Amino acid sequence: MLTPEFRDEIQAESPEGRVVLTFFDGCVVGFTPSQWAVIEEEVGKITNPSRKTRNFVRILVSGSEELTLDKQGRVTIPAHLRKSAKLDKDVVLAGSGNRFEIWNIDRYEALLEENYDDVFDDLADSGVNLPF
Repeated sequence: MLTPEFRDEIQAESPEGRVVLTFFDGCVVGFTPSQWAVIEEEVGKITNPSRKTRNFVRILVSGSEELTLDKQGRVTIPAHLRKSAKLDKDVVLAGSGNRFEIWNIDRYEALLEENYDDVFDDLADSGVNLPF
């Protein structure tokens, strides 16, 4: 079940509760329809893609599904997305900026165990200076 904050954001854009789900980074990712439209527009700008890029777009776009939340803020995740993300039993629903992610709990806990010390170099290279 989505949190009230996510439901409110989705329903502010789409009163019937439309959401787009796809597979990315090992999890199911959910977007509002307008957020998804931006992704499709950006992907459409790719020229002369490599096979790897074509496969990435194939997985991201052709595997997406537009669905409607029920009155409790739930959505049935299609079988192909459940299989790709290995959503068998316990899952984690995580907010991630302008989207939400649904993770297999073991995959999510593995993320928590990773060492992210080198990330600050990437952030600094991008002009990001987090105050901690």
